[in-house]
Amino acid sequence: MIWMWEARATPGRLEDLRDWAIDALAGREGEVYLSRQPGGDLVVVILRLPDAPPADADAVTAAHVDPASTIEGPAAAPLPAPPDGLVAGAPQAWPFHQIHPPR
Repeated sequence: MIWMWEARATPGRLEDLRDWAIDALAGREGEVYLSRQPGGDLVVVILRLPDAPPADADAVTAAHVDPASTIEGPAAAPLPAPPDGLVAGAPQAWPFHQIHPPR
């Protein structure tokens, strides 16, 4: 499973949020990206975790859902909350399964 996490940095705190994001990966496989935007700078984290099998494979098959398209896991990216003052607004996170190229 791949998590995309993004947060808008508090003005003047982009480098601090970037450094926090790198530390938050805690040695796990992932990348950190920066995006300078007129409405506020963003930090994006891509975190790669092992895929978990669907909780109920029979239910997925019965519903005619491609098992590769189901999302299982926690409701939020497995990153700690950023320290107070680093983000403007709430961070957003989305889980994905890599389809192509196959891993």
